[in-house]
Amino acid sequence: MATNPYALCSRLQLALYCGTVNVMNAVRGKKYRIFPAGEEGIILADDGEAQICFRLLRRGNKHKHNKYKYGIMQHVARLVREYHLDQIDVVPGGVFIDCGANIGELGFWARRHGLDYIPFEPEVLESRCCDLNNFGGRSGTRRLALWNDTTRLAFYSKPDREDSSLIDPGGNTVRTQVSADTLDNTVNIAGVSGTVILKIEAEGAEPEVLEGARRTLAQIDWVTVDCGYERGKAQSHTFMETNRFLLDAGFRLQSVEFHRVAALYRNMNSRSRGE
Repeated sequence: MATNPYALCSRLQLALYCGTVNVMNAVRGKKYRIFPAGEEGIILADDGEAQICFRLLRRGNKHKHNKYKYGIMQHVARLVREYHLDQIDVVPGGVFIDCGANIGELGFWARRHGLDYIPFEPEVLESRCCDLNNFGGRSGTRRLALWNDTTRLAFYSKPDREDSSLIDPGGNTVRTQVSADTLDNTVNIAGVSGTVILKIEAEGAEPEVLEGARRTLAQIDWVTVDCGYERGKAQSHTFMETNRFLLDAGFRLQSVEFHRVAALYRNMNSRSRGE
């Protein structure tokens, strides 16, 4: 079978790019290194203490890996603070449901705290990275979008900016079709003894995700949600709708940060797993 010269060129360019970054880091005395992961479009970062896989971005936007240069787990810790997860007293044996998991960075935190990790991510390469980062490469990521119905939906992909959405954001997007379902139809957490946490980052579709989780919410102890300025072409926030829905469902706001507009809610009707 003939070799694709463009693919070969891409592999050579990638190897050269990784080598250049690694030489520069070695000169600076840094342990951080990046390597081709052996799967097309995926990079492996290694800081000497942890490893993480992420997607290769398009030309002119290759430096996503820089967010890990001060430490992979340090970056995870920053995400934990942004989602207020550091304010939860976690009881092991529970579940962390990750809506909009991307490459599964919060899976590191969930597994470290003894929680089963259930990620949802419709982007192809991101979901594969999530598998590599959390499930030893086996298919553990739910490759569908959470919504308020079981259906097929248009998916507007902007993976280079990490803001792909089911709601047309306008601008330069790649439109595909993805399977969508409700949280109620896709998870069963009855009988779980530890802390149950739902994290939602749906790029503006947070209200629809919650509408599809009415039954499951009764079994969830904590909801942390990014309801920032990402909904549709108007780039509006979803805090008001999200807050109203969760208050009506028996949750109370525990913490909020208005730069990202990330809020943490506690279920006041669930049994106290977190104390």
